[in-house]
Amino acid sequence: MAFSSFIARSSLQTARSIARAPCSRPAQLYTARAFTTSWSHSKQATSPASTSVSTSSNDIKPASSETGGSNEEPKGLYANFLRGLAMVTGHYTVGQTAMRSTHNFYEICAAQLQQKRSLWIDTCGLPDNFQTWFSVTHLHVWLLMVRIRAEKNGKVFQQQLVNHFFHDIEDRMRYNHKISSGRIITTYMHDFLAQFHGGVLAYDEGMCKDDPIMAAALWRNLFTSHGNPAQIALLVDYIRHELQVLDNISSEDFLESRNLFGTQAPALRGVPGK
Repeated sequence: MAFSSFIARSSLQTARSIARAPCSRPAQLYTARAFTTSWSHSKQATSPASTSVSTSSNDIKPASSETGGSNEEPKGLYANFLRGLAMVTGHYTVGQTAMRSTHNFYEICAAQLQQKRSLWIDTCGLPDNFQTWFSVTHLHVWLLMVRIRAEKNGKVFQQQLVNHFFHDIEDRMRYNHKISSGRIITTYMHDFLAQFHGGVLAYDEGMCKDDPIMAAALWRNLFTSHGNPAQIALLVDYIRHELQVLDNISSEDFLESRNLFGTQAPALRGVPGK
């Protein structure tokens, strides 16, 4: 870790002269809302399917319909009946709300490699394979986790987002890559989980400290100890920019958003792994 940090620190300043959108502000100016909670708690909520979601009456609340817009909320007895039915069936529980919001979040994260191939494959020189898809998706999942931490019941939303990620990893191995052995899938899932935890902690450290630390985290987790300083500097600036954009979104707009990182949430997938 010390060696990679030294390389990143010595090369990053020079590389910025040829990278886009130089990052001149200290890390503390980014994600001000996220810093209201400690980044160190993130690992507690990142193990897929490791916590149960409470559905007690205290968790039942209306979905955030205060977000304005041209569509008025339905009125009258029929609307009241629908709202009451939704409350009874658990549609407004914290867990159900988290599942709906984080489904859109995850679909956006999972589409980043294909949506921005020119950045990840052409400019950054990453190989076009499953590991790259995992690493790019992981990076964007982490970006959203940082923003989610500031929300009420943020741990529940984090857990649901991570669950979507690991369910999709398994689906892709089974349906896209035709891996049928449960033992092999389990081995891969343990490896990806270890990568996930290590990446979250490394990116958190980079966010809370400085750009060379973030560059070292990218060099280890995304570039797998490859890549040149200009490519790494470009992605450090990309991360700082996206964190700032996320921090400027209100809670209501964020949880209802279907467009993040410049990507529209795709429709529900009808075939697992697609």
